Amino acid sequence: MEKIKIIRKLILGLPLSEAEFKIRDFEVGLPAQNRLELVAKTVVNAYNIALECGLSKNLSIAIAQVSNELVGFFHEGAAMGLFTLDLFSISNKNRLYDFIEGEGRNHAYMSYIGAGIASAIFRNNNFEYFTTKANSEGESLFLNGIGFYNAYFKPQKTLKEMFIPRSFAGKKAYFLEGYDNGIGRAVWFYNSGEPTKIAETLAAFPEERQGAVWAGVGLAATYAGGVSERKIHLLKELSGKYAHRLGEGSFLATHTRQLAGNPHTTDKTEKILTGRSSMECHEFAMEVIEKTLRGEKYINGEPSFQLFLGMIREWVISNQATNIYVAKNEIMS
Repeated sequence: MEKIKIIRKLILGLPLSEAEFKIRDFEVGLPAQNRLELVAKTVVNAYNIALECGLSKNLSIAIAQVSNELVGFFHEGAAMGLFTLDLFSISNKNRLYDFIEGEGRNHAYMSYIGAGIASAIFRNNNFEYFTTKANSEGESLFLNGIGFYNAYFKPQKTLKEMFIPRSFAGKKAYFLEGYDNGIGRAVWFYNSGEPTKIAETLAAFPEERQGAVWAGVGLAATYAGGVSERKIHLLKELSGKYAHRLGEGSFLATHTRQLAGNPHTTDKTEKILTGRSSMECHEFAMEVIEKTLRGEKYINGEPSFQLFLGMIREWVISNQATNIYVAKNEIMS
């Protein structure tokens, strides 16, 4: 059994060097590089551990050793590894869901993304096998993972040639939205969190896709971070008419951290991008989830998570206009 674990890690595993920006031809030499490479290496390391350990006590021990700040990324990588085992398993194909319902329940959002990445790595075009079993947010975040993989590992094809998987053909609009959210998340890494570079990268996208990609940038800027407050102000300025989508992503990121119990020690990024504090964002999210969505996957034929995101956008637009944390005449230095 131990030999089998080692063999599957050797065959399916990823070297930590895959997370290095120089190898990936990402922007290097910028202040955020070390932070973002650490994040990526945490995901890859967790993936390899999950491949070897599976859903076991050893995986739980490994999770317990990760810092509170990085544990969400570790869950992303662990879910990525567990779903990979599910994809290649003949009998047991429920490791991922068992993980999400157990050890990973507080980090379900990040786990869904990790599963999407694994699906894309191994070209599992039958992703609806997963999405039909997932709840509404799981479906959308799984698609996010597919987009992230393509932009992170295939930036030329995805960010320059605008590649969209053929399996997305004929699917509803929210499939591409989720995919583009993941692309935006990867762009944060690709451009090392540099606002001017990010704006240039996103400007190449068709206008109808830019909003969703900006939302992904906002998610990564808030969840992964790595840049100064001044650069967050600049990022918001450069987002222009997509500032509310940038804020949407920031809102989702801080809500995700609050759900998991590992919020950042400061919430300056979300205050700038959403107009409200981390806790205010989370409280509004829980109110919508409990009073409007009520655990339903679909509401009036629409995925409930898409309704949730729509309500977030409206809330962000309102609060950005009356931002109590950022004075309108604030001088950026």
